[in-house]
Formats: sequence, C-alpha cells, structure tokens
Amino acid sequence: MRNLFSNDLSEDLGVPTGENENSKDDHDLVIDVEVWYGGGLAPNVKERAPNIPKVPATLRESQKQKLPQWYKPTVISIGPYYYTSPRLTEAQTHKHGHAEKFIEETGQNKDVLYRQIRKKTAELRKCYDRQGIQKEIDDNKLATIFLLDGCFVLHFIKHSSDDDGYNSSSNALNFTNHEMTHIKQDLFLLENQLPYEVLQLLFNHAGNDSNGRPAMEGKIKDFVASHVPFPRGIWVKEMHPKPSHLLHYLQEVILGKSRSISSQKQDKAQIGPGKGRSKCFCKNVQELRKVGIHFKPSPTSYLTDISFNSHFGATGCLKLPAITMNTSTMIIFLNLIAFESSINTTNNLGVISYLCFLDSLIDRWDDVKELQAAEILRNFVGEQGDVAQFFNNVCNKLVPDPSAYRDVILQIERHMDRHHSSRLREWYIQCQQKYFSSPWSCIALVAAIIGLSLTAIQAYTSVFSQ
Repeated sequence: MRNLFSNDLSEDLGVPTGENENSKDDHDLVIDVEVWYGGGLAPNVKERAPNIPKVPATLRESQKQKLPQWYKPTVISIGPYYYTSPRLTEAQTHKHGHAEKFIEETGQNKDVLYRQIRKKTAELRKCYDRQGIQKEIDDNKLATIFLLDGCFVLHFIKHSSDDDGYNSSSNALNFTNHEMTHIKQDLFLLENQLPYEVLQLLFNHAGNDSNGRPAMEGKIKDFVASHVPFPRGIWVKEMHPKPSHLLHYLQEVILGKSRSISSQKQDKAQIGPGKGRSKCFCKNVQELRKVGIHFKPSPTSYLTDISFNSHFGATGCLKLPAITMNTSTMIIFLNLIAFESSINTTNNLGVISYLCFLDSLIDRWDDVKELQAAEILRNFVGEQGDVAQFFNNVCNKLVPDPSAYRDVILQIERHMDRHHSSRLREWYIQCQQKYFSSPWSCIALVAAIIGLSLTAIQAYTSVFSQ
C-alpha cells in the first residue's frame, strides 16, 4: 500500500524523494497512507455516494433523550444494517411467510427473482455505507436479504392499503394494530430502507393495472401518500421518476414539484455576502402579530407552499401548510433530516429549510397556541410547550438552504420596516389587537360605546329639559 502512494504523497507534502537520495534515513521518511486516508486506501476512482447512508454521527449525538431511538426500527428490520439485531429476531421469523405469499399471489418464481437480484447485487451494495454492512454478509446473503425483505415490504403494502378497513388489513397480514403502526413507522426510517430498484425488480412482472402499468406502483404511491403529516392529506398525481427508496419517495411527495427549494437558488446572487440569514429566518409568531401579521393555512399541503401578502403595510397574512404533529410525524421529520444532512448525499434541503423556518416562528408555547388557533398546526403530542421544545431541540444545529423562502422573508422584513416607520400604522394595529382581537372584546367595546352614548343622552336631556 505504501509503495503505491508514497512518492505521490511525499511530493505533494514536500518530502524529498528520488534516485539521488543517498541517506537511508531519507527513504524511511514516508507518510503512512493508512493514517492519511483514515484507515482506507487512497481512492483512485471516486466511489458513488450511498443512497441509503447511516445517520450522521453528529446528528445522532446532538439529539437528546429518546430521539436517537427514533432512527432505529422497533419491530422489523429491512435491509442489511439491522439484519442481525437481537431485538428484531421475532419478526424476522415471520418474513418468509409473507414473502412466499407475495410470490404466490403474483404468480412469480422465487428462483427467477433471486437470479435477477443476484445479477445486480454488487451494484446494489453500493447504495449502502460499506462500513455499515457486516463483513459476513456476502453477495449471496445480501441478495437473499433483498429478495426476502423486498417481497415482505410489497406484501405488507399490498394488503395494508386494501379498502376493506384498517382491522381487516391487519388481520390479513396477521399483525395486531399496534404492530401495524410500528411497522409502518419502521418502513420510513433512513437506515431501514431497500433500494427502490429492488422493489421494481420484484413487482415489474407482478401484474398490471388498467393503464398497463405495474399495479404495485399505484399501491406504493397510495401507501406513501397515506403517511404525509398533513391533516388534509395529499393527492399524488404521479410518482417520482426514480426515487432512491421509500423515504426519498416521501420527501419528494411532501415537498411537491410545483415549487421546490432548489428553484429559489437564483436569489443567492441577490442576497450577497452577509445579507442572508443561515439560521434564524424571521421573528416568532408573537412578534409578527405585533406588526399586524396573522396566519392562515396554505391552499396546498406542500411544505414549500409558504407565502406572504402585505395589505398596504398595515396588516399582513402569512400562509403556511397545515401539519399534524404526533409521534409518527416527528419520526418521519427526524429521518428526513438525517437523509438531507448526510454528508454522502446531494439532496436538496427542503425539509430542513421548512423545519428551520417553522422553528424561527416557534419559540414558546404561546407561539404553538397561535398556530393551533389558525388551524395550521394540529397537536397530538401533548402540551404546547412539548411541541415548541421539539422544534427548538431538533433544529438547534441544522443548517438550512440560505435561499429558502427568501422571497417570503424579504416581504416580511419590508412589511416590518413600513410598520415601524409609521406611527399611524402602529396605533391602528394596537387598537385592532386590543379592541378587535376577539368577538368578546368587540362586544365589550360596542357595549362601552353604547353605555357612554346613553349616559351622554341622559345628561343632555336632564340639562336641557329644565
């Protein structure tokens, strides 16, 4: 290993080399390549970045209390990372039954499917972090894992999305409702993914729909759409051309294609150095309310559908997509953060940028309360302070795309500048929030006006009637 790279490294770092060196000690001055390359060989050919990386250690360590456990499967292992986990051995023994049922229901041959996967196993292995796969998992065993887990996942999706109801789906799969819920969560963990190419190999000949496309494509699309964290749901018109895995598919669905974060990168040139905000996007909800900004749900559920309209600088409306906050939502967000922040991926930062924007709005429990009142946030986590703490903790060290939502941020800043430059606008907003913030305050104001009017009339009649 040293002979291959010692000359190049010595020349790069100024260590003298060459045939004219007479000193034996000089020949011993060779950089240790194993140390230099971090325990690996010098990469002559650049390796493909894994589509299913391990959760970055810095991200896993930065999360507090139980959050790191939300990266690990609780019932079922999918793929090679948790194949030998002692906690998941019970479910492992049930996989083959579901896999065989899927093969039987779709009229396919197990050996034929295995050979198709085995031919591509060497390439599919590159989808994973090579240090995350145990050495004893050779290509034959990895191909078997792909076949077993892929057929299980497709059989689960096929029957869990049946229209016969939740209970009948769980009965058809022989899982309890509790197990069904946790398996669905496990299927969207970053470290618990299969390459989507594996699923395609297994369902391409599993039957077509009325349009001549594989019927399982529609089942997968509906399954992914059912896990979006939106109270109004979302309708997926067409699937992503080629998602890397189910979690990547979900990311594309919730971000939408109509207005992606990456399309706003042209604003970077306008921001200039030092003008953009890399962490704190804008003021919190209570601060924005003081300058006449109120909140409404966006017309769509895409995370990128955030807009702001200012009404003559007096009032403004910030529209945000409505989301449901529960345990499943937090698990999905954490794993999407891990996917986007992985050093080995080149994904856009759509989910991270959205969460950081929301985190800038939410500082305390009363910010959550205001978003709940505006029907933007549905809280099934517990106390409003717990929701605020989740965003504050998770987004503490995240770095969003500095150009994300830049047009919205600039409009809010201009609105705040116009508001603070006019005493009349400030007086108008103060009166509006003090006397017209709720129906009761309006009634009290009207009652006070009527009372004063009656008192004035009574005083007038008592004086001039004499």
